[in-house]
Amino acid sequence: CTRPPPRPKDILLLVGSPGSLPRNHFPGAMDAGDGLTAEQLRARIEEQRALQATLTAQGEDALREIGEAEERQRLRRQLDVEETRSSHLGAVLYSRQRRRRSIDRDEAGALPSEESTFAKPKPQPTPGALAKTTTSYASNVVKRDFVWEVSGLSWLEQQLTQERRECTNSNIFQVDPTDLYSKYMLVFSPRGGSLKHDADEDFMYFDDDLAGTLALIRRADSYGTSLCYRFFLRDASGEFQPLGEPTRVAVAALDSADDIESFVGGPDLETESKGLFGLSFDALLGSEWVTDDAICFKVCI
Repeated sequence: CTRPPPRPKDILLLVGSPGSLPRNHFPGAMDAGDGLTAEQLRARIEEQRALQATLTAQGEDALREIGEAEERQRLRRQLDVEETRSSHLGAVLYSRQRRRRSIDRDEAGALPSEESTFAKPKPQPTPGALAKTTTSYASNVVKRDFVWEVSGLSWLEQQLTQERRECTNSNIFQVDPTDLYSKYMLVFSPRGGSLKHDADEDFMYFDDDLAGTLALIRRADSYGTSLCYRFFLRDASGEFQPLGEPTRVAVAALDSADDIESFVGGPDLETESKGLFGLSFDALLGSEWVTDDAICFKVCI
C-alpha cells in the first residue's frame, strides 16, 4: 500500500512558519538593540562608528610609538658602543700621559748612564754629616667611606627574579677626584649568586662565574692600583660593625693599555658557603642586621 500524501497543515508543521523560529536561530542575530527606538538605534550606530574611528587613530599612534621605541633602542645600543670606545681611548690616553710624566721625571725612557758626560753630578756629602733619604709609598693615598642602604629587602628577591638577574647594585662613587678611573660600586646578591648587574658596562669586565653576597667593583682599566678596603654592616642600634678584616690588594697593570679588567672584592667570593656573617638570606631577614625591612652597608676604601 502507499502512504497518503501529507495534509496541508502537516506541510506547514514540517517547514515551520517564520514566527515560530527562535531569534538566535540565524548566525549573528543580536538583541543589543531590543527595546530601542529607531532614533536611539541610529544614535547607537553613530557612537560605534565614532568609537571605531578613535580606536583606529589610537592604533596608528601605537604603531608609530613602536617605531619610535625601536629607534630609541637602536640609538641606546649605538651609544653603548660609542661609550665603550671612549672608555678604551681614555684608558689609552691616561696610560700614555703617565708614561710621559715618567719620562719627564727621568723614571723611564733613555736614562743617563753612570759614565755619561750628560749625567747630573751627584751631590757630595758633607764630611761627618748623616746621610739620609726617604722614599714614601703613602704620599698619594686617598680615603673615602661610602654608605649604601637597601630598603624593601623582603621584596628584593622577587624583584630580581622579575628582572632576570641575581643582584642589585649601588650608585657609582668616586674615591680619588683626580683619577678618572677611581670609581666604584657595591653589589649585593641575596643568595650569593652572579654579580653581573648590567648597570654599567665599565664595571662588567670580570669572570661571569664569579659569585658572592656582597662585593666591591672597581671601574675597568689597564694600569691598576693599590687598594685597601673593609666592609661594615649596620646593626639594630644604628652602629656599623665590621664584616671581616681590612683587605689590601695590588690590582696589577695589564700588558696592554687596550686590555681592561674590573677589580672585584668581597667577603665570600672565595668561599664555598655564601652569606653575610654566614647567614642565609632567610635568616638575614630576621636578624639584627635588618631594621624596618632595610639593610645598610658601608665600605671604607
